[in-house]
Amino acid sequence: MQSSAQTKQNSDREVELEAMAEMESHKTESQRLESLKERRAKSGEPLPSGYLPPAKVERKFLVGEIPKVLGLAAGSRIEQGYLAVEKDGSEVRLRKAPKSASLFVKNAAGPGQVAVEVVLTAEQTAALWPLTEGRRMSKVSHKVDVADVPFTLDMYEGQLDWLKIAEAEFPGPTAAEAFTPPPWFTREVSDLPAYKHSNLARE
Repeated sequence: MQSSAQTKQNSDREVELEAMAEMESHKTESQRLESLKERRAKSGEPLPSGYLPPAKVERKFLVGEIPKVLGLAAGSRIEQGYLAVEKDGSEVRLRKAPKSASLFVKNAAGPGQVAVEVVLTAEQTAALWPLTEGRRMSKVSHKVDVADVPFTLDMYEGQLDWLKIAEAEFPGPTAAEAFTPPPWFTREVSDLPAYKHSNLARE
C-alpha cells in the first residue's frame, strides 16, 4: 500500500506533467512551424518545401486500460539515470537492464552530432550509478504488436507508477501518418518535452 504522502507525490507529479503538456498543446500554428524549422535546422535537413524527411519517425502515446487480449508477458525491467542533461539536448545517461548496463553520451542535435553508447562492467556501473541520484526512473518494457506495428509498451514504477506509454519507430513520415491509434491509446505525446525520459527522471 502506498502512503498518503507517496500518493500525493504521484498526484502532484502527474499534474505537473499534464501542465507542461498543456502548455505545449496551446502553441499557435506559427509557433509549431518555428519549432519544426528549428528541429530541421539543428538536424541539418532542408526545410519545407521540399525538405528530406528523417529516416525514421517516432510516435509516442499515453495508454489507458490495456486489452487483456495482448496477454503481456513478464517484460524487462530497466533502470535509467542521468549524470548530465543540458538544455540543448546533450546528455549523459546510464541504463541498467537485467543482464547488462551501458553509458550513452550524445551532444546537441545537428550535422556534427555525436552519439556513443559504451557497455559497462558491473564495477563501473556500481561506481557511476550514485551520481544519477535525483535523476532516475524505472520501468518494465513489453514488446507488443498493435495493428501489425511493433510497439514498446513501458509501464513505469515508483513516482511514475500511474504512467504507461507506448512508442514505435516508423520507417518514414508516410508510414507514421498512416497509423491509426486504437481507443486505448488515450493521447499522443510524441512532441511533448514533458514526456522525454530526461524530464520523467526528475525525482
